[in-house]
Amino acid sequence: MYIFSEYFSEFIKSYKPKTELPYFLEILKSIQINFDYNSFNKIVNHNGIDKITDIKTESLDFLISYADFILEDNVISNTEIQDFTFLKRIFKIKEGDFKKYKNLEMNEILKKEFIRIYSDNFVNQKEELLNLNLQSLFNLSYDEFEEIKEDEIIKSLIQGANPKDLDIAKLPKGFTLI
Repeated sequence: MYIFSEYFSEFIKSYKPKTELPYFLEILKSIQINFDYNSFNKIVNHNGIDKITDIKTESLDFLISYADFILEDNVISNTEIQDFTFLKRIFKIKEGDFKKYKNLEMNEILKKEFIRIYSDNFVNQKEELLNLNLQSLFNLSYDEFEEIKEDEIIKSLIQGANPKDLDIAKLPKGFTLI
């Protein structure tokens, strides 16, 4: 059994799905606080869902909304990471699923965070940790993550940022240090 955080329960109460599918709402209600695989599987089976991956789109929409909710305070706590990771496990979300099925929505969330992180041309330790957590939330490879944040890094460099202050391993193509 897994016990979700109060923060997650708060999100569930306020969550408005894109489409009000009764079976998905029933599934969400079942995981609001305590998660038990047996109860979860009964609800899934009762609703005629053969495999949890059959509701991948709804699951990813839900996780995108939860990620947006988590980032309202510009921080991802350890508890939020644990809940999000457990949800990915429940819904059998694999590496590449966000990019493949919800790329636009994922990029929108990431771009919003990158604009905030790089707007002052300096990435502090909290923001470095946030970057790592963002990459982890969406199951992105290092290269995929670097590609998504590249535009904001380039803007910061054009504005005169010191590359050492930007939490980057290498300069984007076309940039050289003088």
